Amino acid sequence: MADDHAITLPDGRTLAFTDIGTEHGPVVVYHHGAPGGRLELVNLDAAFAAAGVRVITPDRPGYGRSTAQPIRTTAEFTADTAALVDRLGVDRFGVMGLSSGGPYAVACAAQLGARVLGAVVAAGNTDMTWPSADDGYLPSELRLMSLDDPDSAVRLAEDIYGADGARFFDDGWDLGTCDSAWLADETNAIALLTAMTDAFHQGVDAYARDIWVQGRAWSFDPAAITCPVIVAHGADDRLVPIGHSRHTAALIPGAELRVLDGVGHLGLVDELPALAAEITRR
Repeated sequence: MADDHAITLPDGRTLAFTDIGTEHGPVVVYHHGAPGGRLELVNLDAAFAAAGVRVITPDRPGYGRSTAQPIRTTAEFTADTAALVDRLGVDRFGVMGLSSGGPYAVACAAQLGARVLGAVVAAGNTDMTWPSADDGYLPSELRLMSLDDPDSAVRLAEDIYGADGARFFDDGWDLGTCDSAWLADETNAIALLTAMTDAFHQGVDAYARDIWVQGRAWSFDPAAITCPVIVAHGADDRLVPIGHSRHTAALIPGAELRVLDGVGHLGLVDELPALAAEITRR
C-alpha cells in the first residue's frame, strides 16, 4: 500500500498526502523535513507495513502538490492535520516529525489533546527563541530565519538557490560517517533525491517560508502535552545539534530522550517504523 492523494481543505486549499504502511493499523501522521514532503517515507512502505502502522504524510503549504500559504505559523498547520484525519475518518492517531517537522509534531500533541496517542520528535529543531538555539546550527537556515518577513526570506533563497531550488543541491554539508554511509546506499540516495526534487515542484518559495516560520517563537505550549513522547536523536547527527532535542525533551512533561548510537540525521528515518509502532501501542 503506497497511495498518493489530495483533499480540499475548508478554505479551498489543496492538501496533498501519501498513505503508506498497513491499511488496518493505527495511524501516524508524519511531518516532513525541509525541504521535504509527502514522498519522504514512501520507500519505507514495507517497513511500516511490517511494523503494523499506517503513515499519512501531508505536504506542508507550497511543497509538492499542496497549495501555497504565504502567511502561516507552525501552530496553524495543526488545523490542516486535524482536517486531514477527519476526512480519513480517523479519531485518534500518533504524530511524528523529523528535523524541521519536529515542531509540527509537538504542536499537534500540544493542541489536539486526547486525539493524539503519542508523539515522536526525531532530531527536530526546538523553539528557535531558546538562547542556545543558534549554537552549532546551520548558518544558511539561521540567515533565512533572521530576516524580518517571509518575503525577504524568499528573495534571499532565490538568490542563493535559484527560483526553482536547483542550486540547493550544490550546498555541501559535513554529514559525518553514519549519514555518508547511509547516503552511499543507492536506494537511500534515490529516495532522498526524489523527495527533495518533488519538494521544489513549485519552486524554492515553500522552503524559504518554511524556514522563516521555523525561526518564530512557538505559540503553543509543550507543557500542555499529556501523551507519551519520544524525542530521538542520532549520536552522529551533524545537521541539527543534539542540544535541540535535549531542550525539547525538557519542555515536555514525561518526554523520553533517546540518543541513538551509530545513527546520523538522514539515517534516522530508518528508526521511524519501530518508533511509530511503539508510540501507538503504549
